[in-house]
Amino acid sequence: MLAKSLLLLATSLALSTASLPRGVSPEDAQLYTQSESKSFRCITHPSIEIPFSRVNDDFCDCPDGSDEPGTSACATLSHKNISIQGFYCHNKGHTAAYLPLGRVNDGVCDYDLCCDGSDEYTGVGGVKCPSKCAEMGAAARKIAAERQARRSKGSKARDVLLKKAKIMRKEMEDNISTSKTKIQAIQLKVAKLQAVLKETEERERSRVITDPKPGSKLEILAKTAKDKVQELKNQLRKLQEQRDAAEERLEKTEAILSVLKTDYNPNFNDEGVKNALRAWEQYQADPVAARNTAENTDLQTMIDAEDIDWDEMAKEEAVAAFHQFTQYLPPGAQDWVNTKLEEARSLLIDNGLLARPPVGNESPALTAAKDSLSAAESDLSRERSHLEGLERDLSLPLGPDDVFRPLKGTCISKDFGDYTYEYCFLDKAHQISRKDGSRTSLGNFQHIVTEDLQTKNRASGVFVSIVEEEGHEEPLSGVSLKHEHGTRCWNGPERSVEVGLYCAQVEELRSVSETEKCVYKFEVGTAAVCDDPAAAKGAVKDEL
Repeated sequence: MLAKSLLLLATSLALSTASLPRGVSPEDAQLYTQSESKSFRCITHPSIEIPFSRVNDDFCDCPDGSDEPGTSACATLSHKNISIQGFYCHNKGHTAAYLPLGRVNDGVCDYDLCCDGSDEYTGVGGVKCPSKCAEMGAAARKIAAERQARRSKGSKARDVLLKKAKIMRKEMEDNISTSKTKIQAIQLKVAKLQAVLKETEERERSRVITDPKPGSKLEILAKTAKDKVQELKNQLRKLQEQRDAAEERLEKTEAILSVLKTDYNPNFNDEGVKNALRAWEQYQADPVAARNTAENTDLQTMIDAEDIDWDEMAKEEAVAAFHQFTQYLPPGAQDWVNTKLEEARSLLIDNGLLARPPVGNESPALTAAKDSLSAAESDLSRERSHLEGLERDLSLPLGPDDVFRPLKGTCISKDFGDYTYEYCFLDKAHQISRKDGSRTSLGNFQHIVTEDLQTKNRASGVFVSIVEEEGHEEPLSGVSLKHEHGTRCWNGPERSVEVGLYCAQVEELRSVSETEKCVYKFEVGTAAVCDDPAAAKGAVKDEL
Protein backbone atom coordinates (compact mmCIF):
# COMPACT_ATOMS: atom_id res chain seq x y z
CA MET A 1 0.00 0.00 0.00
CA LEU A 2 2.82 2.39 0.96
CA ALA A 3 4.74 1.56 -2.24
CA LYS A 4 1.62 2.20 -4.31
CA SER A 5 1.12 5.58 -2.60
CA LEU A 6 4.74 6.57 -3.23
CA LEU A 7 4.42 5.55 -6.88
CA LEU A 8 1.27 7.62 -7.30
CA LEU A 9 3.00 10.59 -5.62
CA ALA A 10 6.05 10.29 -7.87
CA THR A 11 3.85 9.99 -10.98
CA SER A 12 1.87 13.05 -9.92
CA LEU A 13 5.04 15.07 -9.35
CA ALA A 14 6.46 13.98 -12.71
CA LEU A 15 3.26 14.94 -14.54
CA SER A 16 3.07 18.30 -12.71
CA THR A 17 6.70 19.01 -13.54
CA ALA A 18 6.20 18.05 -17.15
CA SER A 19 3.16 20.33 -17.43
CA LEU A 20 5.01 23.34 -16.05
CA PRO A 21 6.07 26.08 -18.44
CA ARG A 22 9.73 25.86 -19.46
CA GLY A 23 12.13 27.53 -17.03
CA VAL A 24 9.86 27.26 -13.95
CA SER A 25 11.23 25.60 -10.80
CA PRO A 26 9.20 23.08 -8.76
CA GLU A 27 9.07 25.52 -5.86
CA ASP A 28 7.32 28.09 -8.10
CA ALA A 29 4.95 25.53 -9.65
CA GLN A 30 1.89 26.81 -7.76
CA LEU A 31 2.39 30.24 -9.35
CA TYR A 32 1.93 28.79 -12.86
CA THR A 33 -1.17 26.67 -12.38
CA GLN A 34 -3.84 27.44 -14.98
CA SER A 35 -7.01 28.96 -13.59
CA GLU A 36 -10.46 27.92 -14.71
CA SER A 37 -10.45 30.86 -17.07
CA LYS A 38 -7.13 29.62 -18.51
CA SER A 39 -5.50 32.93 -17.63
CA PHE A 40 -2.28 33.99 -15.87
CA ARG A 41 -1.85 36.85 -13.38
CA CYS A 42 1.51 38.60 -13.16
CA ILE A 43 3.11 37.54 -9.87
CA THR A 44 3.78 40.98 -8.37
CA HIS A 45 1.10 42.73 -10.45
CA PRO A 46 -1.95 40.48 -10.02
CA SER A 47 -4.20 43.15 -11.49
CA ILE A 48 -2.65 42.34 -14.88
CA GLU A 49 -4.19 39.18 -16.32
CA ILE A 50 -3.24 37.57 -19.66
CA PRO A 51 -4.24 34.34 -21.41
CA PHE A 52 -2.13 31.42 -20.20
CA SER A 53 -1.20 30.74 -23.82
CA ARG A 54 0.93 33.91 -23.77
CA VAL A 55 3.28 32.50 -21.10
CA ASN A 56 6.65 31.90 -22.76
CA ASP A 57 5.50 33.35 -26.08
CA ASP A 58 8.78 35.29 -26.31
CA PHE A 59 7.02 38.61 -25.63
CA CYS A 60 7.29 40.42 -22.29
CA ASP A 61 3.73 41.15 -21.13
CA CYS A 62 4.25 41.46 -17.34
CA PRO A 63 6.28 44.36 -15.87
CA ASP A 64 7.88 41.85 -13.48
CA GLY A 65 8.86 39.40 -16.27
CA SER A 66 6.96 36.54 -14.67
CA ASP A 67 5.20 35.56 -17.93
CA GLU A 68 8.53 34.68 -19.62
CA PRO A 69 10.41 32.27 -17.30
CA GLY A 70 11.68 30.22 -20.26
CA THR A 71 12.74 32.92 -22.76
CA SER A 72 14.96 35.98 -22.84
CA ALA A 73 12.09 38.31 -23.72
CA CYS A 74 12.15 40.07 -20.32
CA ALA A 75 15.94 40.05 -19.92
CA THR A 76 16.13 43.81 -20.43
CA LEU A 77 14.10 44.51 -17.29
CA SER A 78 15.96 45.78 -14.22
CA HIS A 79 16.82 42.96 -11.86
CA LYS A 80 15.00 44.69 -8.99
CA ASN A 81 11.79 44.58 -11.04
CA ILE A 82 11.99 40.90 -12.04
CA SER A 83 10.01 38.63 -9.73
CA ILE A 84 11.55 35.30 -10.81
CA GLN A 85 15.05 34.05 -10.05
CA GLY A 86 15.90 33.20 -13.64
CA PHE A 87 15.65 30.27 -16.06
CA TYR A 88 15.48 27.06 -14.01
CA CYS A 89 17.81 24.26 -15.16
CA HIS A 90 16.79 20.87 -13.71
CA ASN A 91 20.27 19.41 -14.33
CA LYS A 92 19.23 15.81 -13.69
CA GLY A 93 22.14 13.89 -12.21
CA HIS A 94 23.73 17.04 -10.92
CA THR A 95 22.70 20.20 -9.04
CA ALA A 96 19.76 22.31 -10.22
CA ALA A 97 20.56 25.98 -10.86
CA TYR A 98 19.19 29.25 -12.23
CA LEU A 99 20.49 30.92 -15.38
CA PRO A 100 20.14 34.64 -16.11
CA LEU A 101 17.29 35.18 -18.59
CA GLY A 102 19.59 37.00 -21.01
CA ARG A 103 21.62 33.80 -21.54
CA VAL A 104 18.62 31.70 -22.66
CA ASN A 105 18.87 30.74 -26.35
CA ASP A 106 21.93 32.92 -26.91
CA GLY A 107 23.73 30.25 -28.94
CA VAL A 108 26.15 29.42 -26.09
CA CYS A 109 26.14 26.23 -24.02
CA ASP A 110 26.16 27.50 -20.45
CA TYR A 111 27.39 24.31 -18.80
CA ASP A 112 28.56 26.24 -15.75
CA LEU A 113 24.90 26.69 -14.78
CA CYS A 114 22.89 24.47 -17.12
CA CYS A 115 24.83 21.26 -17.52
CA ASP A 116 21.76 19.66 -19.11
CA GLY A 117 21.84 22.15 -22.05
CA SER A 118 18.16 22.97 -21.57
CA ASP A 119 18.83 26.70 -21.99
CA GLU A 120 19.51 26.26 -25.73
CA TYR A 121 16.34 24.41 -26.68
CA THR A 122 15.81 26.38 -29.95
CA GLY A 123 19.30 25.55 -31.30
CA VAL A 124 20.15 29.14 -32.25
CA GLY A 125 22.87 29.17 -34.89
CA GLY A 126 22.73 25.39 -35.04
CA VAL A 127 24.21 25.03 -31.55
CA LYS A 128 23.60 21.73 -29.82
CA CYS A 129 24.12 21.36 -26.07
CA PRO A 130 23.96 17.71 -25.04
CA SER A 131 23.67 17.10 -21.31
CA LYS A 132 26.93 16.74 -19.37
CA CYS A 133 25.26 16.45 -15.98
CA ALA A 134 26.15 12.77 -15.51
CA GLU A 135 29.92 13.25 -15.82
CA MET A 136 29.90 16.66 -14.10
CA GLY A 137 27.71 15.29 -11.33
CA ALA A 138 30.05 12.34 -10.76
CA ALA A 139 33.05 14.68 -10.53
CA ALA A 140 31.13 17.01 -8.27
CA ARG A 141 30.12 14.17 -5.95
CA LYS A 142 33.75 13.11 -5.67
CA ILE A 143 34.74 16.65 -4.80
CA ALA A 144 31.79 16.86 -2.40
CA ALA A 145 32.96 13.68 -0.65
CA GLU A 146 36.44 15.16 -0.24
CA ARG A 147 34.92 18.39 1.06
CA GLN A 148 32.69 16.41 3.39
CA ALA A 149 35.77 14.71 4.83
CA ARG A 150 37.51 18.07 5.28
CA ARG A 151 34.44 19.56 6.91
CA SER A 152 34.14 16.56 9.21
CA LYS A 153 37.67 17.18 10.45
CA GLY A 154 36.92 20.88 10.70
CA SER A 155 33.77 20.15 12.69
CA LYS A 156 35.77 18.09 15.19
CA ALA A 157 38.27 20.94 15.49
CA ARG A 158 35.36 23.31 16.06
CA ASP A 159 34.12 21.09 18.91
CA VAL A 160 37.55 21.49 20.51
CA LEU A 161 37.27 25.28 20.16
CA LEU A 162 33.83 25.23 21.76
CA LYS A 163 35.11 23.23 24.73
CA LYS A 164 37.99 25.67 25.18
CA ALA A 165 35.60 28.61 24.88
CA LYS A 166 33.37 27.16 27.58
CA ILE A 167 36.34 26.68 29.93
CA MET A 168 37.64 30.20 29.19
CA ARG A 169 34.23 31.75 29.87
CA LYS A 170 33.97 29.88 33.19
CA GLU A 171 37.47 31.05 34.17
CA MET A 172 36.58 34.66 33.29
CA GLU A 173 33.35 34.45 35.29
CA ASP A 174 35.33 33.09 38.26
CA ASN A 175 37.90 35.87 37.85
CA ILE A 176 35.12 38.46 37.80
CA SER A 177 33.64 37.01 40.99
CA THR A 178 37.08 37.01 42.66
CA SER A 179 37.72 40.58 41.53
CA LYS A 180 34.40 41.74 42.98
CA THR A 181 35.27 40.09 46.30
CA LYS A 182 38.68 41.81 46.29
CA ILE A 183 37.04 45.16 45.59
CA GLN A 184 34.68 44.72 48.55
CA ALA A 185 37.64 43.88 50.83
CA ILE A 186 39.67 46.86 49.58
CA GLN A 187 36.67 49.17 50.02
CA LEU A 188 36.43 48.11 53.67
CA LYS A 189 40.16 48.69 54.06
CA VAL A 190 39.88 52.16 52.48
CA ALA A 191 36.99 53.07 54.79
CA LYS A 192 39.02 51.95 57.79
CA LEU A 193 42.10 53.90 56.68
CA GLN A 194 39.95 56.99 56.03
CA ALA A 195 38.77 56.78 59.64
CA VAL A 196 42.37 56.37 60.83
CA LEU A 197 43.45 59.40 58.80
CA LYS A 198 40.59 61.49 60.12
CA GLU A 199 41.46 60.51 63.69
CA THR A 200 45.14 61.32 63.09
CA GLU A 201 44.25 64.70 61.59
CA GLU A 202 42.07 65.45 64.63
CA ARG A 203 45.04 64.69 66.88
CA GLU A 204 47.28 66.86 64.77
CA ARG A 205 44.83 69.75 64.95
CA SER A 206 45.01 69.58 68.77
CA ARG A 207 48.57 70.81 68.77
CA VAL A 208 50.70 73.41 67.04
CA ILE A 209 54.02 72.06 65.87
CA THR A 210 56.85 74.54 66.34
CA ASP A 211 60.59 74.56 66.09
CA PRO A 212 61.65 76.72 69.06
CA LYS A 213 64.64 78.96 68.76
CA PRO A 214 67.46 78.78 71.33
CA GLY A 215 66.50 80.78 74.44
CA SER A 216 62.77 80.78 73.67
CA LYS A 217 60.26 80.56 76.51
CA LEU A 218 59.33 77.06 75.51
CA GLU A 219 62.95 75.91 75.61
CA ILE A 220 63.54 77.58 78.99
CA LEU A 221 60.36 75.98 80.36
CA ALA A 222 61.47 72.59 79.12
CA LYS A 223 64.94 73.04 80.67
CA THR A 224 63.41 74.12 83.98
CA ALA A 225 61.06 71.15 83.98
CA LYS A 226 63.97 68.85 83.20
CA ASP A 227 66.00 70.24 86.14
CA LYS A 228 63.01 70.03 88.50
CA VAL A 229 62.27 66.45 87.54
CA GLN A 230 65.90 65.51 88.08
CA GLU A 231 65.92 67.28 91.45
CA LEU A 232 62.73 65.45 92.50
CA LYS A 233 64.22 62.13 91.41
CA ASN A 234 67.32 62.85 93.57
CA GLN A 235 65.16 63.77 96.55
CA LEU A 236 63.09 60.60 96.14
CA ARG A 237 66.23 58.51 95.98
CA LYS A 238 67.59 60.20 99.20
CA LEU A 239 64.27 59.72 101.03
CA GLN A 240 64.19 56.09 99.97
CA GLU A 241 67.67 55.56 101.44
CA GLN A 242 66.69 57.28 104.71
CA ARG A 243 63.51 55.21 104.95
CA ASP A 244 65.42 52.00 104.44
CA ALA A 245 67.97 52.98 107.14
CA ALA A 246 65.20 53.90 109.63
CA GLU A 247 63.41 50.61 109.01
CA GLU A 248 66.64 48.74 109.63
CA ARG A 249 67.22 50.54 113.01
CA LEU A 250 63.59 49.90 114.02
CA GLU A 251 63.99 46.19 113.36
CA LYS A 252 67.10 46.09 115.63
CA THR A 253 65.32 47.99 118.44
CA GLU A 254 62.33 45.63 118.28
CA ALA A 255 64.66 42.69 118.53
CA ILE A 256 66.36 44.11 121.68
CA LEU A 257 63.02 44.76 123.41
CA SER A 258 61.80 41.28 122.52
CA VAL A 259 64.89 39.77 124.17
CA LEU A 260 64.47 42.04 127.23
CA LYS A 261 60.85 40.94 127.72
CA THR A 262 61.82 37.31 127.46
CA ASP A 263 64.80 37.48 129.84
CA TYR A 264 63.32 40.01 132.34
CA ASN A 265 63.05 38.86 136.08
CA PRO A 266 59.61 39.97 137.36
CA ASN A 267 60.89 39.78 140.95
CA PHE A 268 63.36 42.51 140.12
CA ASN A 269 61.75 45.69 141.40
CA ASP A 270 62.89 48.37 138.90
CA GLU A 271 60.06 50.76 138.07
CA GLY A 272 61.79 52.13 134.93
CA VAL A 273 62.23 48.71 133.40
CA LYS A 274 58.64 47.78 134.27
CA ASN A 275 57.33 50.93 132.50
CA ALA A 276 59.44 50.19 129.43
CA LEU A 277 58.08 46.62 129.19
CA ARG A 278 54.47 47.77 129.56
CA ALA A 279 55.04 50.31 126.74
CA TRP A 280 56.56 47.57 124.56
CA GLU A 281 53.56 45.27 125.12
CA GLN A 282 51.16 48.08 124.21
CA TYR A 283 53.25 48.78 121.04
CA GLN A 284 53.01 45.16 120.05
CA ALA A 285 49.24 45.14 120.63
CA ASP A 286 48.69 48.04 118.18
CA PRO A 287 48.05 46.95 114.48
CA VAL A 288 51.04 47.56 112.24
CA ALA A 289 50.43 48.50 108.59
CA ALA A 290 52.36 46.28 106.19
CA ARG A 291 54.54 47.93 103.59
CA ASN A 292 52.72 48.41 100.24
CA THR A 293 54.87 46.41 97.81
CA ALA A 294 53.16 47.88 94.73
CA GLU A 295 53.77 51.44 95.87
CA ASN A 296 57.36 50.61 96.58
CA THR A 297 57.73 49.16 93.06
CA ASP A 298 56.16 52.26 91.49
CA LEU A 299 58.51 54.44 93.49
CA GLN A 300 61.50 52.44 92.32
CA THR A 301 60.27 52.62 88.71
CA MET A 302 59.97 56.40 88.88
CA ILE A 303 63.51 56.65 90.20
CA ASP A 304 64.99 54.26 87.64
CA ALA A 305 62.95 55.54 84.62
CA GLU A 306 64.83 56.70 81.54
CA ASP A 307 65.16 60.41 81.05
CA ILE A 308 62.48 62.16 79.03
CA ASP A 309 63.49 63.51 75.58
CA TRP A 310 63.05 67.12 76.59
CA ASP A 311 64.36 68.39 73.24
CA GLU A 312 61.44 66.64 71.48
CA MET A 313 59.00 67.83 74.11
CA ALA A 314 60.17 71.38 73.43
CA LYS A 315 58.76 71.06 69.89
CA GLU A 316 55.15 70.66 70.98
CA GLU A 317 53.05 73.35 72.49
CA ALA A 318 49.69 71.95 73.56
CA VAL A 319 46.67 73.90 72.55
CA ALA A 320 44.21 71.04 72.96
CA ALA A 321 41.79 72.65 75.35
CA PHE A 322 39.51 74.02 72.63
CA HIS A 323 39.66 70.83 70.58
CA GLN A 324 38.77 68.77 73.64
CA PHE A 325 35.72 70.96 73.93
CA THR A 326 34.69 70.22 70.31
CA GLN A 327 34.60 66.50 71.09
CA TYR A 328 31.39 67.07 73.01
CA LEU A 329 29.69 68.56 69.92
CA PRO A 330 27.64 66.55 67.38
CA PRO A 331 29.68 65.25 64.39
CA GLY A 332 28.20 67.85 62.03
CA ALA A 333 29.03 70.66 64.43
CA GLN A 334 32.57 69.27 64.90
CA ASP A 335 33.18 69.39 61.16
CA TRP A 336 31.79 72.91 60.93
CA VAL A 337 33.92 74.19 63.83
CA ASN A 338 37.07 72.49 62.47
CA THR A 339 36.42 73.96 59.01
CA LYS A 340 36.00 77.43 60.45
CA LEU A 341 39.18 77.01 62.50
CA GLU A 342 41.13 76.04 59.39
CA GLU A 343 39.68 79.01 57.50
CA ALA A 344 40.63 81.34 60.37
CA ARG A 345 44.13 79.85 60.52
CA SER A 346 44.57 80.30 56.76
CA LEU A 347 43.33 83.88 56.99
CA LEU A 348 45.80 84.70 59.78
CA ILE A 349 48.65 83.08 57.85
CA ASP A 350 47.75 84.92 54.63
CA ASN A 351 47.71 88.26 56.48
CA GLY A 352 51.03 87.65 58.22
CA LEU A 353 49.51 87.40 61.71
CA LEU A 354 50.45 83.75 62.11
CA ALA A 355 53.61 82.05 60.97
CA ARG A 356 53.18 79.69 58.01
CA PRO A 357 53.93 76.09 59.01
CA PRO A 358 57.23 74.97 57.49
CA VAL A 359 56.99 72.61 54.50
CA GLY A 360 57.64 69.00 55.35
CA ASN A 361 56.84 69.49 59.03
CA GLU A 362 54.10 66.84 58.90
CA SER A 363 54.25 64.29 61.69
CA PRO A 364 55.35 60.73 60.80
CA ALA A 365 52.00 59.40 62.02
CA LEU A 366 50.05 61.66 59.66
CA THR A 367 52.37 60.89 56.73
CA ALA A 368 52.01 57.16 57.35
CA ALA A 369 48.22 57.43 57.53
CA LYS A 370 48.08 59.35 54.24
CA ASP A 371 50.48 56.95 52.51
CA SER A 372 48.50 53.90 53.65
CA LEU A 373 45.22 55.40 52.44
CA SER A 374 46.76 56.44 49.11
CA ALA A 375 48.16 52.94 48.54
CA ALA A 376 44.80 51.34 49.33
CA GLU A 377 42.96 53.74 47.00
CA SER A 378 45.45 52.92 44.22
CA ASP A 379 44.83 49.20 44.78
CA LEU A 380 41.08 49.84 44.57
CA SER A 381 41.43 51.81 41.33
CA ARG A 382 43.61 49.10 39.74
CA GLU A 383 41.22 46.33 40.76
CA ARG A 384 38.22 48.25 39.42
CA SER A 385 40.01 48.76 36.09
CA HIS A 386 40.86 45.05 36.04
CA LEU A 387 37.21 44.17 36.65
CA GLU A 388 36.01 46.53 33.93
CA GLY A 389 38.42 44.88 31.48
CA LEU A 390 37.20 41.40 32.40
CA GLU A 391 33.53 42.36 32.06
CA ARG A 392 34.18 44.15 28.77
CA ASP A 393 36.02 41.13 27.38
CA LEU A 394 33.33 38.73 28.57
CA SER A 395 30.58 40.79 26.93
CA LEU A 396 32.22 40.81 23.48
CA PRO A 397 30.10 39.08 20.79
CA LEU A 398 32.54 36.36 19.73
CA GLY A 399 30.30 34.15 17.67
CA PRO A 400 27.93 31.33 18.65
CA ASP A 401 28.88 29.98 22.09
CA ASP A 402 32.01 32.20 22.09
CA VAL A 403 33.59 29.98 19.43
CA PHE A 404 36.11 32.69 18.44
CA ARG A 405 37.32 33.32 22.01
CA PRO A 406 40.07 30.64 21.97
CA LEU A 407 41.38 32.09 18.69
CA LYS A 408 41.84 35.60 20.06
CA GLY A 409 45.44 36.65 19.51
CA THR A 410 46.30 33.60 17.34
CA CYS A 411 48.41 34.84 14.40
CA ILE A 412 48.94 33.43 10.91
CA SER A 413 50.91 34.81 7.96
CA LYS A 414 51.70 34.17 4.30
CA ASP A 415 53.81 35.75 1.57
CA PHE A 416 52.10 37.41 -1.40
CA GLY A 417 54.37 39.24 -3.83
CA ASP A 418 56.62 41.78 -2.13
CA TYR A 419 54.80 41.55 1.19
CA THR A 420 54.11 39.20 4.04
CA TYR A 421 50.57 39.54 5.33
CA GLU A 422 50.02 38.79 8.99
CA TYR A 423 46.64 38.31 10.57
CA CYS A 424 45.91 37.94 14.30
CA PHE A 425 42.36 36.82 15.09
CA LEU A 426 40.19 39.46 16.75
CA ASP A 427 43.24 41.70 17.03
CA LYS A 428 45.31 43.25 14.23
CA ALA A 429 46.28 42.82 10.58
CA HIS A 430 49.62 43.92 9.11
CA GLN A 431 51.34 44.23 5.77
CA ILE A 432 55.08 43.60 6.20
CA SER A 433 57.62 44.55 3.53
CA ARG A 434 59.86 41.65 2.51
CA LYS A 435 62.54 44.17 1.54
CA ASP A 436 63.05 46.23 4.68
CA GLY A 437 60.69 44.59 7.22
CA SER A 438 58.59 47.75 7.69
CA ARG A 439 55.12 47.09 9.09
CA THR A 440 51.93 48.79 7.96
CA SER A 441 48.76 48.43 10.00
CA LEU A 442 45.73 47.33 7.99
CA GLY A 443 43.36 47.85 10.89
CA ASN A 444 42.22 46.70 14.32
CA PHE A 445 39.35 44.31 14.98
CA GLN A 446 35.93 45.98 15.28
CA HIS A 447 33.13 43.41 14.98
CA ILE A 448 31.84 40.20 13.41
CA VAL A 449 29.46 40.29 10.44
CA THR A 450 27.29 37.35 9.33
CA GLU A 451 25.55 37.24 5.95
CA ASP A 452 23.54 34.67 4.02
CA LEU A 453 25.58 34.78 0.81
CA GLN A 454 23.07 32.76 -1.20
CA THR A 455 20.24 35.15 -0.34
CA LYS A 456 22.52 38.13 -0.91
CA ASN A 457 23.53 36.85 -4.35
CA ARG A 458 19.93 36.25 -5.34
CA ALA A 459 18.90 39.71 -4.15
CA SER A 460 21.67 41.33 -6.20
CA GLY A 461 21.13 39.20 -9.31
CA VAL A 462 24.40 37.27 -8.97
CA PHE A 463 24.22 33.69 -10.28
CA VAL A 464 26.84 31.45 -8.64
CA SER A 465 28.20 28.82 -11.00
CA ILE A 466 27.68 25.21 -9.93
CA VAL A 467 31.27 24.67 -11.01
CA GLU A 468 32.45 27.36 -8.60
CA GLU A 469 30.01 26.29 -5.92
CA GLU A 470 31.22 22.71 -6.03
CA GLY A 471 34.85 23.48 -6.80
CA HIS A 472 37.86 22.20 -4.92
CA GLU A 473 38.20 25.37 -2.81
CA GLU A 474 36.03 25.67 0.27
CA PRO A 475 33.52 28.51 -0.25
CA LEU A 476 33.26 31.42 2.14
CA SER A 477 30.89 30.88 5.04
CA GLY A 478 29.32 34.34 5.07
CA VAL A 479 31.01 35.16 8.38
CA SER A 480 33.59 37.95 8.19
CA LEU A 481 35.67 39.94 10.66
CA LYS A 482 35.83 43.71 10.15
CA HIS A 483 39.09 45.56 10.86
CA GLU A 484 39.34 49.34 10.63
CA HIS A 485 41.51 52.37 11.53
CA GLY A 486 44.77 51.12 10.04
CA THR A 487 47.60 53.33 8.81
CA ARG A 488 46.27 56.12 6.59
CA CYS A 489 47.15 55.82 2.92
CA TRP A 490 48.99 58.60 1.18
CA ASN A 491 46.31 60.99 0.00
CA GLY A 492 43.67 58.41 0.88
CA PRO A 493 41.59 56.82 3.66
CA GLU A 494 42.68 54.78 6.62
CA ARG A 495 43.48 51.21 5.67
CA SER A 496 40.90 48.56 6.49
CA VAL A 497 40.46 44.85 5.88
CA GLU A 498 37.50 42.49 5.74
CA VAL A 499 38.45 38.94 6.69
CA GLY A 500 36.13 36.44 5.00
CA LEU A 501 36.14 33.06 6.75
CA TYR A 502 35.80 29.56 5.34
CA CYS A 503 35.87 26.15 7.00
CA ALA A 504 39.33 24.66 7.59
CA GLN A 505 40.76 22.22 10.10
CA VAL A 506 43.64 24.58 10.96
CA GLU A 507 43.94 28.35 10.69
CA GLU A 508 45.35 29.49 7.32
CA LEU A 509 45.54 32.57 5.10
CA ARG A 510 44.38 31.62 1.58
CA SER A 511 44.29 34.88 -0.35
CA VAL A 512 44.79 38.64 -0.09
CA SER A 513 43.38 41.27 -2.45
CA GLU A 514 42.98 45.04 -2.51
CA THR A 515 39.38 45.48 -3.63
CA GLU A 516 39.71 49.27 -3.77
CA LYS A 517 42.26 51.81 -2.65
CA CYS A 518 43.50 50.88 0.84
CA VAL A 519 40.59 48.45 1.32
CA TYR A 520 41.74 44.83 1.61
CA LYS A 521 40.04 41.47 1.51
CA PHE A 522 41.52 38.42 3.28
CA GLU A 523 40.23 34.88 2.92
CA VAL A 524 41.09 32.97 6.09
CA GLY A 525 40.35 29.37 7.03
CA THR A 526 39.32 28.38 10.55
CA ALA A 527 37.42 25.58 12.26
CA ALA A 528 35.26 28.20 13.99
CA VAL A 529 32.92 28.34 10.96
CA CYS A 530 32.75 24.59 10.31
CA ASP A 531 29.19 23.38 10.86
CA ASP A 532 28.27 19.81 11.67
CA PRO A 533 28.58 18.06 8.26
CA ALA A 534 25.96 15.44 9.21
CA ALA A 535 23.45 18.18 9.97
CA ALA A 536 24.29 19.99 6.73
CA LYS A 537 23.92 16.76 4.75
CA GLY A 538 20.57 16.10 6.39
CA ALA A 539 19.39 19.57 5.52
CA VAL A 540 20.21 19.00 1.85
CA LYS A 541 18.33 15.69 1.84
CA ASP A 542 15.30 17.33 3.38
CA GLU A 543 15.38 20.07 0.74
CA LEU A 544 15.57 17.57 -2.08
